[in-house]
Amino acid sequence: MKTFIHTWSLVDKLYFCLTRLEYVNQSEKNIFRVKPLYFRGDTLSLSDGFAFHHNDLLLKIHLHNCQLLKEMMTIQNDVKRALYVYDRVEKSLPGLAQYVASHPKEKQIKGILGVTLLTRGVRKLGFEVREIRNPFYLHLKQAYLKPMFLLCHPNWRNMAKDKDMVPKFLVMSKEKLLEHYLPSDDKVIT
Repeated sequence: MKTFIHTWSLVDKLYFCLTRLEYVNQSEKNIFRVKPLYFRGDTLSLSDGFAFHHNDLLLKIHLHNCQLLKEMMTIQNDVKRALYVYDRVEKSLPGLAQYVASHPKEKQIKGILGVTLLTRGVRKLGFEVREIRNPFYLHLKQAYLKPMFLLCHPNWRNMAKDKDMVPKFLVMSKEKLLEHYLPSDDKVIT
C-alpha cells in the first residue's frame, strides 16, 4: 500500500501542475484544490434561485484524494472512512469560502462545482447534486474516478458491483457558500 501511495503522490504532483490547480490553504491542510473555469454546460438551476449559465465563471473544486488516502491508511471500516471524508470536507469549507471571498475575480465567480462519486450526506453541507447530462463527459469522468475510488477502498471487490457509482456534479452558489461558511468577521457589511 505504501508503494501505491508513493507512486500516486508522484502522479498527483504531475496532475497538479498540468491542471493548474491551486491549493485553497495548504498550511491549514485544507482538503480542497481549485481552479477557475467557465461553465460549458446547459443552464443548471439551483434550489436557492441561482442558475449557472454557459460561460459563467465557477470555481471547480477537487478533493486532494492523495492526501485523504494518506490520512485514512489505518481506517478499515467503511462508515468511519466516509465520516472521516465528510468531516474533512466540512472543516475545509470555511477556508474555501475565505478563498472565494478574497479571490481577485470574486465578483465574477457564480459558485462552486465538483464532480464526484461521493454524494451521500452532501446536502447537509449545502451542496446540491445534479446529473451529468453530457454522455461523453460522464464516461470520461467515470473512466478515472471509479478505478481511483476502488483502488482506495478496502472492500473494492464489493464496491465494484455497485451500480450507484456514477459521477455527479456537486454544486453550490457563491452566495450560499459565503452565507454558510464565511466567518461573520470576514463578511462585508453593505
